[in-house]
Amino acid sequence: MTQDPSPQEALASIQAARTGVASVADYPIGYDILYGAVCALLVAGPGLPHPWSIVIIPVAMAGLAWMVTAWRKKFGWWVSGYSPKRARWVSYGLGVVFLALAFLSVRGQGAGPDWLFLVSGALGFVAAIIGNRLWMHVWRKELAEGPQ
Repeated sequence: MTQDPSPQEALASIQAARTGVASVADYPIGYDILYGAVCALLVAGPGLPHPWSIVIIPVAMAGLAWMVTAWRKKFGWWVSGYSPKRARWVSYGLGVVFLALAFLSVRGQGAGPDWLFLVSGALGFVAAIIGNRLWMHVWRKELAEGPQ
């Protein structure tokens, strides 16, 4: 017969598991570059000339789906950007930035310069990398602190 762990032992086990998950989630800069490229396509795509604007969005979405699948295969889990309580605000902020950049990209089709989608894509690339690293920092901090 086994004895149930004490509440202190159970909490220590949970904290050790949380720390283990956060440290396993270290990933190479190549992941950021790929994520940045996918997001750049997503925000620049609507401003591309036809038919490229119609082709690029599904390609970028497939790239994003492939990244999630690859992460799941490597680590065995995936955390939605919107589920952790504090980290979700980074996702919301990044979503607002991406929407603004997509509108900027579309603006170039009619009223602005034809190359505005390039600026939008470049800004989206940089924003995705910074946002990804910031989200991961906030998530790791939230994970280390435990439930509030």
